[in-house]
Order: sequence, then structure tokens, then C-alpha cells
Amino acid sequence: METDTARAALILSVAISTRYVYATYKKTPTTTNEAEAWEAAKKACGGLHFLAIQEDLDSENCLGFWLLLDLPPPPV
Repeated sequence: METDTARAALILSVAISTRYVYATYKKTPTTTNEAEAWEAAKKACGGLHFLAIQEDLDSENCLGFWLLLDLPPPPV
């Protein structure tokens, strides 16, 4: 998962050449700063991050949880 601040989107990469727009957000200076801070924190953790799925915005329950790790692409 990575941010695309130019398009104000979260991108889910699932293979070398397969990427999906997972979500979009309203582009503001605040959201751009948050996206850049998230990318910096993820880099500081060696690419470790997670994705939690909730039924709705007010839900306290987690329906799905994925632990993710950014890896460099393999040499070709």
C-alpha cells in the first residue's frame, strides 16, 4: 500500500505490474501532509504497515486485518 499524493489516492500493489486504486481522498494540504507522514513512518519501520477493514466508519469491530511489508522488486 502506498500513497499517490498527486492523485490523492491509496494504491495497492499486488504484483510487479498489477496495481489498484484502493481509495481516494480529498486533496488538501492537510491530507497531503498526512500521506507524506504515513509514507515516512512506513519507511522508518522498514516498510511494515497494516490494513484494517471495518464494516463502517463508526464500527469498533475489525472485519479483516492484513500485515503488509513493502519489498523492492526482484531483479530482472
